Order: sequence, then structure tokens, then C-alpha cells
Amino acid sequence: MEQASWFDFVEKERDPVYEELQTLTEENPKIRIASYTITLNPFALIEIESDGIHDCVSNIEACYAYLCNLNK
Repeated sequence: MEQASWFDFVEKERDPVYEELQTLTEENPKIRIASYTITLNPFALIEIESDGIHDCVSNIEACYAYLCNLNK
């Protein structure tokens, strides 16, 4: 049985992680969320980096889902 998060039951727009991902722009191409560095690269792809992790996704929703799945 998995432990549920409060954010599993509310809109993702209220999740602070999703809110922080929304600040990722060409003017602000790099953010840190916990131990992860999230970078918007010149090809408009989002790179997710941490110890032993270097993955790439195509949009903020995919990045949010990736981060949520890492923490389950």
C-alpha cells in the first residue's frame, strides 16, 4: 500500500512543485527543486538532473509527472 500525498487529491496548480516549474522560462532557464536541477535547454527541452539522474522531457506536465514518480 502506498502513502498518498495531499497533492494527489487537489489540483496540481496548487502544488508548490508545479508552481515552481511554471517559473521555468527562457529568462529563467534553471531552477532547483529539492535535490533536482531543472533546466530549460536551447532546444526547449527540460532536463532533470540529480545524483545518478540526467533525463529529458518535452514539457512542464511531463516534468511534473516525472518528479512525482521519482518520489513514490
